[in-house]
Amino acid sequence: MIKKKHAVMMEYVIIAVLIAAAVVVAVIMFGKTVSKEMNVATEAMVNPSSAASSQQDARSKASANKEAAKKHVNAIHGMDEGK
Repeated sequence: MIKKKHAVMMEYVIIAVLIAAAVVVAVIMFGKTVSKEMNVATEAMVNPSSAASSQQDARSKASANKEAAKKHVNAIHGMDEGK
């Protein structure tokens, strides 16, 4: 009986570790984007006239990062950009 209880507890520990790992990965992947969007929302509340420019700046930086990521992936996989 004791062994079965410990086995069930271990399953819960494994599930908790997997959920924690998924949360960490999500924060790493989306943390900067969410932070930038929160900054835009804060800027909109403080100074509505500059909110549009803040949002445009965030979009242009995201677009530049996306292009840099594409170039990096293509370089790693040896793909030509012309294809």
